[in-house]
Amino acid sequence: MHFLNEITIEKGGKEMGVIPVIQSQLMPPPVKESFMRRANLHKKLASIPHYPLTILHARAGYGKSTALTLFAHDIKVNSCWYSISPNDDDIIPFLTKFVHAVKAKYPGFGAAILTELQKLHNHISDEQLWSLISMVVNETIGLQTPVVIILDDYHHVQKSMVIEKWMKHFLEYIPSNLHVVISSRSKPSWGLLTSLKVKGELLEITQEDLMLSSGEIEHLLEDSYEITIESQDLERIHHLTEGWAIAVHMLAGSFRNGNFSGSFLENRSETLQDLFDFLALEVLSKQPFGHQEFLLKTSILDELSPLVCDALLDTVDSDSVLMKLSQQNVFIQEIDGRKYRYHALFKEFLQNQLKMKNAEEHARLNRRAARYFEKENIENAVYHYLEVAEYERAAHVISQSGKDLLQKGKLQTLLDYLKPIPEVLKNDFPILWFYQGEISRLRSSYEWAESCYKRAIEIGETIRDHYLMSISLEGVARIYLDTIQPDKAERVLQRAISLRERSDGSKEEMAELYHLLSENLLNSGQAVKAEKWYERAEALNLPLEEGNLKARIYLRTGRLNKARDLLFKKKNSTKDTGIVHLSQSHRETEILLSIIEAFRGRAEESKKYAEQGMKLGMDIQSPFVEACGWMRMGHAVQLIERYESYLAEKCYNTALDIMDTIDVPRGKAEPYMGLCILLGTQGQYEKAIEAGQKGLYETERVKDVWLSTLIQLCMGIAGIYCEKYESAYQVLVEVRSQFEECGDRYGMMLTSFWKAYAAYETGKEEVFTQEMKQFLTEMQAGDYQYFLKRRTTFGPADIQNFVPLLVKAQKHNIHSPSISELGMGSMDNHPGYTLKVSALGKFRIHLGNRVVSESDWQRGKAKELFEFFITNKNKLVGREEIFREIWPEQDEDAASRSFKVSLNSLLKTIEPHRKAREESYFIRRNGAFYGINPDAVFQLDTVLFEEWVTEGLTEKDPFQAKELLERGLKLYEGDYLPDHRFADWCLTERERLQVLFLRAAEMLAQVSVRLSDFETCIHWCERILMEEDTWEEAYRLLMFCYYQKNNRPQAIKWYGKCKKVLNAELGVEPMEPTKEMYRMITQAADLEIW
Repeated sequence: MHFLNEITIEKGGKEMGVIPVIQSQLMPPPVKESFMRRANLHKKLASIPHYPLTILHARAGYGKSTALTLFAHDIKVNSCWYSISPNDDDIIPFLTKFVHAVKAKYPGFGAAILTELQKLHNHISDEQLWSLISMVVNETIGLQTPVVIILDDYHHVQKSMVIEKWMKHFLEYIPSNLHVVISSRSKPSWGLLTSLKVKGELLEITQEDLMLSSGEIEHLLEDSYEITIESQDLERIHHLTEGWAIAVHMLAGSFRNGNFSGSFLENRSETLQDLFDFLALEVLSKQPFGHQEFLLKTSILDELSPLVCDALLDTVDSDSVLMKLSQQNVFIQEIDGRKYRYHALFKEFLQNQLKMKNAEEHARLNRRAARYFEKENIENAVYHYLEVAEYERAAHVISQSGKDLLQKGKLQTLLDYLKPIPEVLKNDFPILWFYQGEISRLRSSYEWAESCYKRAIEIGETIRDHYLMSISLEGVARIYLDTIQPDKAERVLQRAISLRERSDGSKEEMAELYHLLSENLLNSGQAVKAEKWYERAEALNLPLEEGNLKARIYLRTGRLNKARDLLFKKKNSTKDTGIVHLSQSHRETEILLSIIEAFRGRAEESKKYAEQGMKLGMDIQSPFVEACGWMRMGHAVQLIERYESYLAEKCYNTALDIMDTIDVPRGKAEPYMGLCILLGTQGQYEKAIEAGQKGLYETERVKDVWLSTLIQLCMGIAGIYCEKYESAYQVLVEVRSQFEECGDRYGMMLTSFWKAYAAYETGKEEVFTQEMKQFLTEMQAGDYQYFLKRRTTFGPADIQNFVPLLVKAQKHNIHSPSISELGMGSMDNHPGYTLKVSALGKFRIHLGNRVVSESDWQRGKAKELFEFFITNKNKLVGREEIFREIWPEQDEDAASRSFKVSLNSLLKTIEPHRKAREESYFIRRNGAFYGINPDAVFQLDTVLFEEWVTEGLTEKDPFQAKELLERGLKLYEGDYLPDHRFADWCLTERERLQVLFLRAAEMLAQVSVRLSDFETCIHWCERILMEEDTWEEAYRLLMFCYYQKNNRPQAIKWYGKCKKVLNAELGVEPMEPTKEMYRMITQAADLEIW
């Protein structure tokens, strides 16, 4: 039988330490005959599966482990057991064994968690902590069966801040099928316990619950020890021991002959501890001299084995002595095959006795044990040296073993070892200063950490220890990386690399340093240099946890297609493996894909990945990742025509709120960037610049040149939208220079375009020619043709803005073949914007982003003529028909004159920059026929409305149908061209669109009922009746909804309205289905809510 598993913790191919998992820690102790089942306590314990959390707390010796052992053996639900040891007081060993405890009962549990734990390097961040919580919660839910896990001796890890933090947050999200039992000498001081208690979700078993009653003491003595006592003596025992189980057992053990003597009850101990010492002395004195010596001398050991005891005592019979003591039940417990442990109280008593009798022997034994353990168990060796203040030997051992403790994540253990070591010895063993710095840095005590590293560096310089200097400099650099000081970090890392190369550092260490420097350079906007260092790390051919660093380098150098392809490859390679990764904050694959797709103009894809990123953030309880998802959603929503701009603003503000909540100001830069460009497109220049300045403040604080440059680009674009061309151009000149410094080809291309656009608007021919040539060259070189075809994050809000620039470029013979391939160079009369028309409800048109006001229509008939054309958008109409419909009261000559004047006014309104006698782009003439140019780029709300609702009417999936119908119906703000209510030429179109609205609204109401969304159904039925008050299906649906909402009076009222309206308007009764609905409502005895 194998009693010990070893879990190797690795990172970057380098062994990071071994976590021993002793199987006996994962199973309850065997039930002994002396164990007593207690009715009241058993009843309480039996209710454990009904509570998410049980806390059993009492001092040592009250039988906590005994009670839980009996419970674990008796319970019908699978119980997992974890006996926590003092060596488990750091998060990595604790979680490793926690997972193995569950895995012992459920073999399929925790493989992904253990994989992630193996990747961790001595410390985990808050995001990783949340991720591990999420993984444990999700895997436990996946077991789909009730699970009880008992954490015995939890007091051994209560001083670990990280474990306490993990437990508190884990219990906040504890899955419904998990029941955690914590046994400890003291009650945890967690704020959530009060809340759990109030909600009835906490079972608390206290010391009072564990105290033995008089009856239980009597039962124990008579059944287990065959001792018969008088009632008055029983009461004296109960009074003396106060129900303390270990004291009762010790009393009983003093009367092996079965005849009870009351003389022992004359003890006048002032405290229970005094009583214990008195009884323990009795137990010890009953042992043969040889056994007494064995007990006293081996009490210095935490764990006893024949081999260790023989080495300590220089004997060969320890095995038989241990077996005899165990059989006599002298407070010694077998914990594994031929391994034992004294009861904590008895061990403490024995050690005190040894110190009092022979302090020198106590010291000698500890030194002997330490020397033995130097070869077997370093932690035990340090413990024994410190026990007798052998600080120099302890420092020597720590200097050799501290790295292993760090790699195992045993920070608290190492810190406890370092604390008593005098500074003078730390100077003699300067690696100890490095270890002290590592612990402090990993616990965010950066000032003290840097001080420790600098002490190590100073001593390293004196003794010419390049390796010590290098690793200490790396520690300093990591502080600067953690606190986002990339300029300082770069200098320190360069020096650390130089020293490591001179000290023959391992390939793994060099790769790690190169990778650190690469990421630091990337974060400071030096992507070109970052890539060189990344390639140096990659050239070592070692596995690296690179956090999508290569894809981020591609992103920041404008190689968007490469970045996308690399991320897709990674995403697909891990899709079906079942491996769950810890949070990588802004480096998450989905988060990166979202922004890349937004930059590439694939808005729907960007939205999809942003949603996945937000969900991931919520799943792993990482607010930072969720906030990144929100800001990327803002970028996507800006690019999708069907969404109102306020939704993008809401996304950005949500991201800002989360960053404020978690106090990560650097994360606010990107949402401010999004707000800057959003407000700029809306013409709100001052607000746009204010948002940009706020974003710049955050990026300049952390020296992120690349993101700073993007924000400045947005400020320049905002200036162009608001026609502040000169100041915007000056900003763009600086932006261009910074993008060149960053090596971002995409950014250079963007800058050239906007400089060309500003030059075009201001008539600067030479600048336009130069920048347009640069733009087209960079667009082709970077494969950015999509920039002209789709709306992108930093492109124009209206992609028709490109056309006049391309037409002019072709005339100047700038990249003529390329422009011809795009099919845009021949549109000589293109106005450079999309004509957007809203005809449902109030009539409005936009020329790109500019609203056409009523005053822009110089003649009312010009507006009516345009409305006539869009009503007949699919055909050209003859002059005579136009005269007849628009000027019915005028003769042909007068109508002809009015038509010419109105048409000219119309063209000036929708194409204000059209040159005299130049052919119109939007209005086509073919002889005596006129109408909308079918090749022109229009956006008509009637067309969009019809497309969405038609698709929704045929969609089978109710959720998808609901989304499509809501999207289309949102466009229906009122009747078609309501100002021409009595005009014959638009009557047919108005009625057609109204019927389509009624059909779509009815379908949406019906779909909402299927989805039990009664409020939505009620809303759209009321809208239907506002349009057509005889639409009987709407009344039926309203009656049904109110019936389901348990509001029978309102349902009956709607039937009354239906009956009244149909009679008044049509002179008919409601149809039979409506009457049947009414009878069902009025005759129902009891209403049920679906």
